[in-house]
Amino acid sequence: MPDAQPDSAEQQAMQWQAILSSDLLSDRQSRAFEIWLAEKPEHAAAWQSINDFWTGLDELTLADISDHDSVQVLERPPLQIPKARPRYLNTGLAIAASLLLTLGLFYQQLEFYLADYRNSVGRQQQITLADGSGILLNTASAVSVDFSAQRRTATLHDGEAYFTVAADPNRPFVVQTAAGQIQALGTAFDVKQQAGHVSVTVFEHAVKITNAAGQVMQKLAEAEQLDFTRNSLTAAAPINLQRAGAWHKQRMVFQDQPLATVIAELERYRPGNILILDHAIKHLPITGVFGIADTDIALQAIEQSLPIKVRKIGEHLVLLSAK
Repeated sequence: MPDAQPDSAEQQAMQWQAILSSDLLSDRQSRAFEIWLAEKPEHAAAWQSINDFWTGLDELTLADISDHDSVQVLERPPLQIPKARPRYLNTGLAIAASLLLTLGLFYQQLEFYLADYRNSVGRQQQITLADGSGILLNTASAVSVDFSAQRRTATLHDGEAYFTVAADPNRPFVVQTAAGQIQALGTAFDVKQQAGHVSVTVFEHAVKITNAAGQVMQKLAEAEQLDFTRNSLTAAAPINLQRAGAWHKQRMVFQDQPLATVIAELERYRPGNILILDHAIKHLPITGVFGIADTDIALQAIEQSLPIKVRKIGEHLVLLSAK
């Protein structure tokens, strides 16, 4: 059995799933799993539930991977040496820039804390709006709502939310972000906003997207995802909805994802930081289903399945290193 026992049979099954998917599975771990499986009926039921969940996930194909990012090599412009300016002017500009940055960050934080609805790290919240629409607000996220006779607006200040929109032909439903807006076309969709980048995933019907620069995607359809910023708009890409919507059921799903990617996702659901100390382990692949309610269990499963050591320093720092 794993060294530390999770509270529920489902959590134990998730941990075993991660261990068994590892290429480094030992005979001892395999026998321990068989003992655990036969130990209680609820163990077998939980294991079947996890396997049923994975069965519902389509196999990854090349179509799942969007190659819409490109690298361009531009001719380097001639080097221009700026004219010297008075030292006091440079200092003044630096102070002004620092103040503007500080004020900008302050107002971003102020908007977050003054939002109509907000969640702390690791929390989720289901919200029912006056028109019957719903918002599932994810970890460390904030949203404000403004309904008028002409329009329904939800402003996502930061984080991630799943919107299920009630039909109202006379009042369009729009999600406003720092980079642009998403208009519902009778739909259910995810919006994730971090550091000026917005990702939209459509679960039902379609949405229209317009970024701050005026670039428009007229129709992002079901099972498609698109990323945008204030000045850029990527092409639509196919997406596995079971995997993308796992967080709606308080789960995280990974299939052959590098450790660094998995850790970045885990960090969203726990206070503090998780640091990978050895570069060599960042690309170790992980396949597994983890619950978001207790990320310590996920870390235990990862430690069991990979040649890494997990060390907690207090309540807010976790260090990962090679064994």
